[in-house]
Amino acid sequence: MRYNDFNEQKVSSLGFGTMRLPMLENGEIDYEHGARMVEEAINSGITYFDTAYKYHKGEAENFCGAVLSKYPRDSYTLADKLPTWLCSTLEDAENIFNEQLEKCNVEFFDYYLLHSIDEDSWQGIEKLNLVDFMIKKKESGLVKHIGFSAHCEPELLETILSKYNDVFEFVQLQINYFDWEFKDAKALYDIARKYSQPIIIMEPIRGGMLANLPSKEAEKVLTDATAAEGKPPMSSASYALLFVEQLEGVVCTLSGMSSLEQTTDNIKTFSDYCLSAKELDAIKDATSKLQADILIPCTGCDYCFECPSEIKISKLFAWYNEAAAKGFHYIWGSLAKNYEKIGPNATNCIECGNCQTHCPQKINIIENLKMLHSKYEELKEIGE
Repeated sequence: MRYNDFNEQKVSSLGFGTMRLPMLENGEIDYEHGARMVEEAINSGITYFDTAYKYHKGEAENFCGAVLSKYPRDSYTLADKLPTWLCSTLEDAENIFNEQLEKCNVEFFDYYLLHSIDEDSWQGIEKLNLVDFMIKKKESGLVKHIGFSAHCEPELLETILSKYNDVFEFVQLQINYFDWEFKDAKALYDIARKYSQPIIIMEPIRGGMLANLPSKEAEKVLTDATAAEGKPPMSSASYALLFVEQLEGVVCTLSGMSSLEQTTDNIKTFSDYCLSAKELDAIKDATSKLQADILIPCTGCDYCFECPSEIKISKLFAWYNEAAAKGFHYIWGSLAKNYEKIGPNATNCIECGNCQTHCPQKINIIENLKMLHSKYEELKEIGE
């Protein structure tokens, strides 16, 4: 296992995330399987474990309390997060924090984060002075290091760090090779580096999509590059994990593992493998092919806006591209409901062709709208 220095500590390059623990058929966490994964992780040198108040409907913290407490407290570090959207008062934050300590069966958190900051939550965080709340928890010794996770636009990250860079000790960001350009991951990374913030990586495999590539051509690009280097084969997940590990300033890469097999593979990745320059170039090529295979090439120019049925075509295409990039699974909500909120769709199209006439990308908009609606009906049927 490789390690990085962080505040005079050795932190394992691979972190154990608890968002996607193994599940039983009844929908509950499989404690027995999960305990074997934790045992393998600790025995292999993983030191960083990450959980949150809402993971597995609130049960992930209980899992950590039951399983991690079997090991010496100095053999692991635990990160937890304050669900700011559930805090209407400082008393709410205090009650949740105390509940988290109890559920995790610890006397302190090594790392504590403001969870999932975005443009909607930031005003409430400022209004309640939750940053000051975090500072006081650190001063009390109940938290060793404070940071935040963010799902925001680059502008907000700049605002936060320009004001609180001397307070926060690390930032957790969604960075992976697919999002590097597609979702401003590079822009967020560059801002964090501008302020010399240590970075914890979340969603390096983009919810599993980069572990099971939906493009065989993209997969071949990667495996061919490794073979050309005379190296043994790697899993698709390994390329994604190693891409973010090699970025300067990255302290730890979290992986939400769901099986002992995944745990073993990830440990091997962070112990035995590194990417060559040729493989890094191959990742760029694979990204282009992956995006071409699964995305509609809409640039959002809105030349198609003069639709007599008032269909928001670019927004529908953006919905599809984001859904496809998630592997058509969204842990935080319903993809189908997000589609419904956009408004008129293929069922309202009169097939006048006006949109296609004006599209610079020459997209077959009419047929793609039908395809989107078919996908929506499929997602609604399965409850996504």
